[in-house]
Amino acid sequence: MSSNAEKKLEKRDGSTTTTTPGNKIYAPSSSELLAGAAALSFLLGLVIAINLLILVGAYYFPRIVVLGFLIPYTTYALFIGKQEQNDGAPWDAFRRNNVLFTAARRYLNLKLVWDKELPVADKKEGVQFIFAVFPHGSNSDFRILMDGMLHDEMPNTFHRLRSLAASVLFRIPAIREISLWSNCVDASRSVAERLLKRGRSLMILPGGQAEQMRTIFGRERIYLNRRKGFIRLAINHNVPIIPVYVFGCSDYYKTSNFALNFRLSLLKNTGIAIPLAFGWGGHLLCPRPVDTTVVLGAPLRFKFEDGLSEVERVDAAHGQFCDAIRALFDKHKGPLGYGERELEII
Repeated sequence: MSSNAEKKLEKRDGSTTTTTPGNKIYAPSSSELLAGAAALSFLLGLVIAINLLILVGAYYFPRIVVLGFLIPYTTYALFIGKQEQNDGAPWDAFRRNNVLFTAARRYLNLKLVWDKELPVADKKEGVQFIFAVFPHGSNSDFRILMDGMLHDEMPNTFHRLRSLAASVLFRIPAIREISLWSNCVDASRSVAERLLKRGRSLMILPGGQAEQMRTIFGRERIYLNRRKGFIRLAINHNVPIIPVYVFGCSDYYKTSNFALNFRLSLLKNTGIAIPLAFGWGGHLLCPRPVDTTVVLGAPLRFKFEDGLSEVERVDAAHGQFCDAIRALFDKHKGPLGYGERELEII
């Protein structure tokens, strides 16, 4: 671990919350616990409440709600605005200084540990990266929270970064706006290609919903064996990949495999993911207060033997990435309190 990483971990060792690198379970103060839980619950609760009001309003006041809101909103989102299909609509102040995000970061004691190459590389003109983040977890609460923290060490990349997100998020009122403000764009290949051509960097959670559904509490599992699209993007655009591992997110929610085959079939046929996961106090909307460290590795630049076909190059690069993410995990698991765990690549 770099000296920079050690400073970030040591910064709060002397506090009443006691977050040494070997501790997995974070013990926030009562005020931090209540503020963080309230912030996370409020964000998701607000989204649910808004959409329930729309549904109820559409039933009781169809002319007002459907004609006055739903049709204009849907028309704008699908045919006029379409920011998620272009360059997004990030709101930097929302990403960095939102009071709800600040409370949630303290609730999870969220820290970013950087490879020493990254701040140096960030200063180069026209620099681009693809951040490949694992694991997704039952709910990737960390993604929206870590986004604003990238500015601390990689300000240039922060302003040029876009995060790929599931298309369905941009069809739901309130979720659409939060996603756009927090730097998200549609996860389609065409959008990713276009943004890389424009010089943007990308943040990708390659495991996606398939990994989300296969998350098991207390185990480090990543869905990577069949995920090669982000590798192909990096090769085609000659952009280095930064392997990223999130220690803690596998413990956010207690998981259940009840009706897993049915839920996987539903995901395959409809694109709808229904994870059965229970967070703080059995809460569906709030993760457990687990000490969370996001480790960002060195940029990975692929090397190939001469004479390989395109398929062979992708397979070779995929193998190199699997080795890199495993090495990153193994390097940091001991100091961060996960020494007994093994990384499962499925």
